[in-house]
Amino acid sequence: MTILCPNGHDNPDTNRFCQSCGTQIVTPVNTAMTAGIVLGNRYRITKEIGQGGFGRTYQCEDINRFNELCVLKEFAPQVQGTAFLTKAQELFEREGGVMYRLQHPQIPMFREMFRENRGGVGQLFLVQDYVAGNNYQQLLRQKRKQGTTFTEAEMTDFLTQILPVIGYIHSLGVIHRDISPDNLIKRDSDGLPVLIDFGGVKQVAVTVATQYMSGANHVENNNSYVPTRLGKVGYAPNEQIQRGVVSPHSDLYALAATTLVLLTGKEPSDLIDPQNFTWNWREYISLSPKLASVLDRMVQLRPNDRFASAQDVLTALQYPELPLSPIPPLPPPPQPLQPPAGSNPQIPPTVVTGTKKTQVATPIPPTVVTATKAEQSSGSNPGAKNSSLLTIVGKTWMFIAAVVGAIALGWLVASLSSKFRPSFNSPNRSTLLPYAPSQIHHSGELTVTLLDSSTNG
Repeated sequence: MTILCPNGHDNPDTNRFCQSCGTQIVTPVNTAMTAGIVLGNRYRITKEIGQGGFGRTYQCEDINRFNELCVLKEFAPQVQGTAFLTKAQELFEREGGVMYRLQHPQIPMFREMFRENRGGVGQLFLVQDYVAGNNYQQLLRQKRKQGTTFTEAEMTDFLTQILPVIGYIHSLGVIHRDISPDNLIKRDSDGLPVLIDFGGVKQVAVTVATQYMSGANHVENNNSYVPTRLGKVGYAPNEQIQRGVVSPHSDLYALAATTLVLLTGKEPSDLIDPQNFTWNWREYISLSPKLASVLDRMVQLRPNDRFASAQDVLTALQYPELPLSPIPPLPPPPQPLQPPAGSNPQIPPTVVTGTKKTQVATPIPPTVVTATKAEQSSGSNPGAKNSSLLTIVGKTWMFIAAVVGAIALGWLVASLSSKFRPSFNSPNRSTLLPYAPSQIHHSGELTVTLLDSSTNG
């Protein structure tokens, strides 16, 4: 089946534009649906809220859920031919499966995908939760009318609120591909930013269109057709625009570009140097060194020079701002006064000198002070802490006094021993004893007693 464009050229019935002259072809399939139309016996159209290369987006009421608002996206890519449309639908369904995995409070919930015949042609539709609020492009427009832009404090909060969402989708291997002010909504209910309009669906349309254009011999002046890359110029990095390469780095670049636009109120074309692709935002605003360095790194030209992950950006933003506690930390519980494991107490032994034998006094072991549970739990009580400290000091002095006493006792014993010890000035026996040899049997007991006393100390 073929249809005619307004200029009379034949076209397949699925074409939205004439393949000969490019004029739009008006059919029931490619025209906007009016309010009141019900799709899937469930979704009643209330108004059109957007249009793109893959089709239109509508606000609907779910009549099976008490007219709860939702968003319905049609999939009608601008491709010609049944084969390409079928391929596009297959890719669209696969992308819908990826979106179904996303379960985050700051991402609209994916509800379902269904087919509907319109004008004899089967179309695909995707349904998501509706988010009440204004996107950040609308909010910036309102601020411009008042002669202001977003403040640094507002954008710091914005980044700390949206970075965990981006980190979440990246952890599932999903790249948004189209982060920009109009794809972020500030939700009315709680003021949190919500990430919408994932670029995966749009990429399906771009992929199929590229395949179609390549297969349709669209070659002019010996130059092959260069497909359009997904992403907004100025927000998407060069590797995405020029080569179609996407990664977490590209989403982080787009987020920084969005932040700089909201801070300055300027479009990316006003902030980017076309010669070296650097961002010259300092001509318009002054930021704190911390935020400035974070944004500068996020918009580096080379992907490997940017942050590796959303969590790295979040850490760089939050770590220098960690609040210091106004209350000092609790002191650790008192440690026992004991020598290191495997060593002996470093206390000098008490030496008592005798005539024939040196006696070494056994060292008195140190007093081990162990903190009780009550002492450990009273760290925040100054009185309890002082009492514990006094106890430790008192026991320490007692230990020192005991050691000194032992030394003094040893010295006294040594002194007494030397006082009663006889002197040996000559080997003559007569000089050793004050008695005559004939008298030894009378006083020998006394002599032996004195010698034994001096020997044993």
